[in-house]
Amino acid sequence: MLKISPPNYQFCPFCGKKLKTKKEEDRDRKYCPSCNWTYYPHVATSVGAIIIKGSKILMVKRNREPNKDTWMFPAGFVDFGEHPEETLKREIKEETGLQLKKASLWKVLQITDDPRSPGHFCFFYKVEVLGSKLETDKEENQEISWFDLRHPPKIGWQAHKYLLKLLQKKI
Repeated sequence: MLKISPPNYQFCPFCGKKLKTKKEEDRDRKYCPSCNWTYYPHVATSVGAIIIKGSKILMVKRNREPNKDTWMFPAGFVDFGEHPEETLKREIKEETGLQLKKASLWKVLQITDDPRSPGHFCFFYKVEVLGSKLETDKEENQEISWFDLRHPPKIGWQAHKYLLKLLQKKI
Protein backbone atom coordinates (compact mmCIF):
# COMPACT_ATOMS: atom_id res chain seq x y z
CA MET A 1 0.00 0.00 0.00
CA LEU A 2 1.30 3.43 -0.93
CA LYS A 3 1.88 5.97 1.84
CA ILE A 4 -0.32 8.70 0.38
CA SER A 5 -3.24 10.65 1.77
CA PRO A 6 -6.45 11.60 0.00
CA PRO A 7 -7.61 15.22 -0.20
CA ASN A 8 -8.64 16.60 3.18
CA TYR A 9 -12.10 17.91 2.34
CA GLN A 10 -13.74 20.04 5.03
CA PHE A 11 -17.17 20.71 3.54
CA CYS A 12 -19.88 18.64 1.82
CA PRO A 13 -19.83 19.06 -1.98
CA PHE A 14 -23.64 18.83 -2.08
CA CYS A 15 -24.97 21.01 0.73
CA GLY A 16 -21.85 22.88 1.90
CA LYS A 17 -22.13 21.86 5.55
CA LYS A 18 -19.01 21.10 7.60
CA LEU A 19 -18.00 17.44 7.41
CA LYS A 20 -17.65 15.28 10.50
CA THR A 21 -15.86 11.97 11.01
CA LYS A 22 -17.37 8.55 11.73
CA LYS A 23 -15.95 5.06 12.04
CA GLU A 24 -16.99 2.77 9.16
CA GLU A 25 -15.39 -0.58 8.28
CA ASP A 26 -12.58 0.13 10.74
CA ARG A 27 -11.71 3.39 8.97
CA ASP A 28 -12.33 7.01 9.76
CA ARG A 29 -14.67 8.37 7.07
CA LYS A 30 -15.72 11.96 6.55
CA TYR A 31 -19.46 12.40 6.20
CA CYS A 32 -22.10 15.10 6.14
CA PRO A 33 -24.50 14.95 9.10
CA SER A 34 -26.95 17.14 7.19
CA CYS A 35 -27.45 15.16 3.95
CA ASN A 36 -25.80 11.85 5.02
CA TRP A 37 -23.18 11.88 2.20
CA THR A 38 -20.03 9.87 2.97
CA TYR A 39 -16.67 10.60 1.38
CA TYR A 40 -15.01 7.45 0.01
CA PRO A 41 -11.55 8.44 -1.27
CA HIS A 42 -10.70 6.78 -4.56
CA VAL A 43 -7.92 6.84 -7.13
CA ALA A 44 -8.09 7.86 -10.76
CA THR A 45 -7.50 5.54 -13.71
CA SER A 46 -5.52 5.99 -16.90
CA VAL A 47 -4.63 3.88 -19.94
CA GLY A 48 -1.46 3.47 -21.97
CA ALA A 49 -1.06 2.08 -25.49
CA ILE A 50 1.90 -0.15 -26.32
CA ILE A 51 2.08 0.04 -30.12
CA ILE A 52 4.78 -2.19 -31.61
CA LYS A 53 5.70 -2.69 -35.27
CA GLY A 54 8.46 -5.26 -35.69
CA SER A 55 11.18 -4.17 -33.27
CA LYS A 56 9.96 -0.56 -33.13
CA ILE A 57 7.80 1.13 -30.51
CA LEU A 58 5.63 4.21 -31.03
CA MET A 59 6.14 6.99 -28.49
CA VAL A 60 5.15 10.63 -28.01
CA LYS A 61 7.22 13.47 -26.54
CA ARG A 62 5.40 15.40 -23.81
CA ASN A 63 4.74 19.10 -24.29
CA ARG A 64 3.55 19.79 -20.74
CA GLU A 65 4.48 19.07 -17.17
CA PRO A 66 4.96 16.74 -15.48
CA ASN A 67 7.86 15.19 -17.39
CA LYS A 68 7.86 17.78 -20.15
CA ASP A 69 10.42 17.06 -22.91
CA THR A 70 10.50 13.31 -22.21
CA TRP A 71 8.97 10.45 -24.16
CA MET A 72 6.15 8.13 -23.19
CA PHE A 73 3.67 5.63 -24.58
CA PRO A 74 0.46 7.29 -25.81
CA ALA A 75 -1.67 7.52 -22.66
CA GLY A 76 -4.29 9.49 -20.80
CA PHE A 77 -6.79 9.60 -17.96
CA VAL A 78 -10.12 7.82 -18.13
CA ASP A 79 -12.98 10.34 -18.22
CA PHE A 80 -15.88 9.96 -15.82
CA GLY A 81 -18.24 7.26 -17.11
CA GLU A 82 -15.78 6.06 -19.74
CA HIS A 83 -14.59 2.45 -19.95
CA PRO A 84 -10.77 2.11 -20.16
CA GLU A 85 -11.05 0.63 -23.67
CA GLU A 86 -13.06 3.68 -24.80
CA THR A 87 -10.31 5.88 -23.38
CA LEU A 88 -7.71 3.78 -25.17
CA LYS A 89 -9.47 4.29 -28.50
CA ARG A 90 -9.79 8.05 -27.87
CA GLU A 91 -6.19 8.51 -26.71
CA ILE A 92 -4.72 6.54 -29.62
CA LYS A 93 -6.65 8.73 -32.08
CA GLU A 94 -5.73 11.99 -30.27
CA GLU A 95 -2.07 11.21 -29.71
CA THR A 96 -1.14 9.23 -32.83
CA GLY A 97 -3.81 9.88 -35.48
CA LEU A 98 -4.22 6.10 -35.81
CA GLN A 99 -7.28 3.95 -35.12
CA LEU A 100 -7.51 1.13 -32.62
CA LYS A 101 -7.88 -2.24 -34.35
CA LYS A 102 -7.35 -4.69 -31.49
CA ALA A 103 -6.37 -4.36 -27.84
CA SER A 104 -5.33 -6.82 -25.18
CA LEU A 105 -4.77 -5.88 -21.58
CA TRP A 106 -1.10 -6.40 -20.74
CA LYS A 107 -0.34 -4.86 -17.33
CA VAL A 108 -2.05 -2.87 -14.60
CA LEU A 109 0.36 -0.71 -12.63
CA GLN A 110 -0.08 1.71 -9.78
CA ILE A 111 1.53 5.00 -10.77
CA THR A 112 3.67 6.50 -8.02
CA ASP A 113 5.33 9.47 -9.75
CA ASP A 114 2.41 11.53 -11.09
CA PRO A 115 1.73 14.51 -8.81
CA ARG A 116 -1.59 15.21 -10.59
CA SER A 117 -3.15 12.01 -9.25
CA PRO A 118 -0.88 10.11 -6.84
CA GLY A 119 -1.41 6.36 -6.74
CA HIS A 120 -3.70 6.09 -9.74
CA PHE A 121 -3.96 2.85 -11.70
CA CYS A 122 -2.90 2.64 -15.32
CA PHE A 123 -4.19 -0.11 -17.60
CA PHE A 124 -1.55 -0.79 -20.25
CA TYR A 125 -2.75 -2.47 -23.43
CA LYS A 126 -0.77 -4.00 -26.27
CA VAL A 127 -2.59 -2.75 -29.33
CA GLU A 128 -2.79 -3.16 -33.07
CA VAL A 129 -3.69 -0.04 -35.02
CA LEU A 130 -5.03 0.93 -38.43
CA GLY A 131 -3.56 3.71 -40.52
CA SER A 132 -0.07 4.88 -41.28
CA LYS A 133 -0.13 8.69 -41.12
CA LEU A 134 1.11 9.81 -37.71
CA GLU A 135 -0.40 12.94 -36.15
CA THR A 136 -0.23 14.01 -32.54
CA ASP A 137 -2.06 16.55 -30.42
CA LYS A 138 0.43 19.46 -30.48
CA GLU A 139 -0.98 20.88 -27.22
CA GLU A 140 -0.10 17.68 -25.37
CA ASN A 141 2.90 16.44 -27.34
CA GLN A 142 5.84 17.98 -29.19
CA GLU A 143 6.59 14.98 -31.39
CA ILE A 144 5.63 11.44 -32.28
CA SER A 145 8.08 8.84 -33.52
CA TRP A 146 8.94 5.16 -33.90
CA PHE A 147 11.99 3.99 -31.91
CA ASP A 148 14.01 0.82 -31.99
CA LEU A 149 13.29 -1.05 -28.76
CA ARG A 150 17.04 -1.42 -28.18
CA HIS A 151 17.62 2.35 -28.49
CA PRO A 152 14.73 4.16 -26.79
CA PRO A 153 14.60 7.91 -26.17
CA LYS A 154 14.62 9.59 -22.74
CA ILE A 155 11.50 8.35 -20.95
CA GLY A 156 10.05 10.29 -18.03
CA TRP A 157 7.47 8.09 -16.30
CA GLN A 158 8.80 5.24 -14.14
CA ALA A 159 6.05 2.84 -15.24
CA HIS A 160 6.87 3.47 -18.91
CA LYS A 161 10.57 2.80 -18.22
CA TYR A 162 9.66 -0.44 -16.47
CA LEU A 163 7.43 -1.61 -19.31
CA LEU A 164 10.07 -0.79 -21.89
CA LYS A 165 12.55 -2.98 -20.01
CA LEU A 166 10.03 -5.84 -20.05
CA LEU A 167 9.58 -5.40 -23.80
CA GLN A 168 13.35 -5.32 -24.35
CA LYS A 169 13.72 -8.69 -22.60
CA LYS A 170 11.46 -10.23 -25.25
CA ILE A 171 13.61 -9.21 -28.25
